[in-house]
Amino acid sequence: MAGETVLIVDDAPVNLKLTDILLRKEGYKVHTAADAEEALKLLRGFRPDLMLVDIQMPGMDGLELTRRLKRNPLTRDIVVVALTACAMKEDEQKALAAGCSGFITKPIDTHTLGNRVRQHLDGRDAAPSAPPDQKLRADGKGAAPERAGLSFSDAELEGLRRRFLEEGALQSRQMLECLDRNFDAPKTARLLHQWIGTAGVLGYPAISETARRVEELVLSEQSAERLHAALTDLVFAFSEPREAAQDPIPAFILDTLSGKAIAMVGFAVEEGERLCAALERAGARPRSFDLADLPESGAVLDCGVLLFHVREETMGAWWINPGAKEPPHMPLVLVGRRAQILAVDRSVLARASEFLIDGWQPEEALMRLSFALSRGVPAAAPAPATAAARPGSGKAEILIADDDPVVISRVRMTLEEYGMKCMVASSGTVALQMVRDYRPHAVVLDVNMPGMDGFLVLAAIREQGLPVRVLLLSARRHENDISRAFNLGADDYMVKPFNQVELVARLKRLVRN
Repeated sequence: MAGETVLIVDDAPVNLKLTDILLRKEGYKVHTAADAEEALKLLRGFRPDLMLVDIQMPGMDGLELTRRLKRNPLTRDIVVVALTACAMKEDEQKALAAGCSGFITKPIDTHTLGNRVRQHLDGRDAAPSAPPDQKLRADGKGAAPERAGLSFSDAELEGLRRRFLEEGALQSRQMLECLDRNFDAPKTARLLHQWIGTAGVLGYPAISETARRVEELVLSEQSAERLHAALTDLVFAFSEPREAAQDPIPAFILDTLSGKAIAMVGFAVEEGERLCAALERAGARPRSFDLADLPESGAVLDCGVLLFHVREETMGAWWINPGAKEPPHMPLVLVGRRAQILAVDRSVLARASEFLIDGWQPEEALMRLSFALSRGVPAAAPAPATAAARPGSGKAEILIADDDPVVISRVRMTLEEYGMKCMVASSGTVALQMVRDYRPHAVVLDVNMPGMDGFLVLAAIREQGLPVRVLLLSARRHENDISRAFNLGADDYMVKPFNQVELVARLKRLVRN
């Protein structure tokens, strides 16, 4: 029976998200870390039942992390399972010698991952062999991986694929540009190794095979000419899939962001470049500032919104110091991993207009920024502010409306853990009547309910002037849906699968405002 806690340690964002989704669907409580150092910090506060640890990570690798865990009496009983893109006997032996209970070969078989984890938790012998569809070549390398049957919703799969293609297109171009200067062969080989497995799982065999070919050239130190040709092929491979095509940006986002100067502070290089590319598509003018720059400088004051990248290297910066005062006209948007954002002082979190949690898609970033910039504009219905201020039990009262009992259960459990009082409705008609009768502070409203869907409920709430904040949940990330939601008067919009802590933060902000 699931319910145990699993910590996943992997430096590849798409792999991390993919494994997270799969295990949550199996009922496990999942925590994630992007490197060994972050994992060790997390382990100071809790003890997972099992850890899935990628062997090849920059800095401290997975095997060294395992050795440290097994030397420590407080962590030696944690079951550790290695994740590796190699299916060679020597890798199995190294993993077992370090203290792993076994290993799982990438690309992950999405049908069997839950069972493999269960076998290790039950203490049974989970044979650390490659999945059935990953046959070994004589040199120990897997054949070009076939697409696994993914147990994801269309929205989950689309989100993973688009993130993978977007990051791959950017990083493969950077590899090509750096080939003649500052080319980091070990880092490039690690990234290519990740792509081989991830592309196979997500259904891109051409990318997987091209990445394998480039990896072999990098490791064998082939001529720059051959490597240039292979990297060019890889760039094209990332741009060919249908999901790589960029949808038009909604008019309301263009109207809000076009020509606006955006202050970006503390961003890691790759994250900053990715965000800049999204902003420039919308006609915005991103400006990068160092941590040492003064928040009150003229260049900063000329910007319309401040984005701050919360990460270990920026946690002590004055920009997010409780005593710092950002200009009153400038919304603050915090970007970063969930755990690190939550570690920021509460007074700073209260000042934030928006949060952009790692794993974001470009259209989500643009939507959040445009929403932050326009938050001062009066809403279509002024009554929600009255609802947030009305007296009551002291607890925020939230109505959850969704036809999926699993979603209702998950959202309700999360909100109640954070001290909110919840009511539930399984249809749009019932939800609308409950808003009329009980006047909750906010409604978490599913867009795709049968009959009276979330859009119709939202339209009725605003037409009748009912005093309630509305946060829409949807499995659809299409820009037309997002635009329609805000045009109808939504206060916020989140895409499934959603981050539970982010949902709580957004509801708290809505009720507070």
